[in-house]
Amino acid sequence: MQITNDIASEPWVDDSIDPRQPNACPSPAKSCSVATATDAVKNYRENPAATWYKDNTDPNDLSGKYAFQRLRQTWFTPQVVPKFRLRRDDKFFAIGSCFARGLEQCLQKNGIGVESAAPEFSKLQQANRETSGLGFTNKYNTYSILNELRWALDPEAEFPRDSIVPLTKTTWFDPHTNPTLAFVDLEETLQRRTLMQTVTKRITDCRGVIVTLGLAEVWRDTKANVFVNRTPIPSLFKSDP
Repeated sequence: MQITNDIASEPWVDDSIDPRQPNACPSPAKSCSVATATDAVKNYRENPAATWYKDNTDPNDLSGKYAFQRLRQTWFTPQVVPKFRLRRDDKFFAIGSCFARGLEQCLQKNGIGVESAAPEFSKLQQANRETSGLGFTNKYNTYSILNELRWALDPEAEFPRDSIVPLTKTTWFDPHTNPTLAFVDLEETLQRRTLMQTVTKRITDCRGVIVTLGLAEVWRDTKANVFVNRTPIPSLFKSDP
């Protein structure tokens, strides 16, 4: 009998989401990584940070190897065994919340190439002086991140143009972006969308990808049948509650 360390449950299905929709992400039926019992025990024994607590151990011993001791250190250092190393000449792509923008700045200040910090965005008209053009690219949930990657990289994935909504007779809103830019007409809104996907394609030129998540709930456009990036702007609740 072969025993494996394969802990997986059946996928949970939300019946409110059509499994055939192009933007639905199916749950995997089994774990992506399967280890034998022998391998699992070996990994545990070789991991110096595998144990949380041991009886009769001084919790104030800052040189101790147990987690409840290491957490008392002024600077907690997680135990990581890297499987690859990054080089200074590697390119990075950051996608996600505003924290991704901060990491872009930090990397650039250290002379590291960041493809997601595209200068094209800084030239766009901002809604106010306190925001930046790059803030337009923020993604606040895993669905919106996945959507952006699919629309840019999957030839069969088509951006749902019917999810772009009119605000006035002359302005439109792309709910898959962050509204840090001034609202513009449909043509320019679609141009921004094209620019977004052009820049996102540059992720294939990068060796390092940084993903950050924002503290935001996930909303779905039931008409266009697609998850959107963030809480809809207030004016949309008036026109389409």
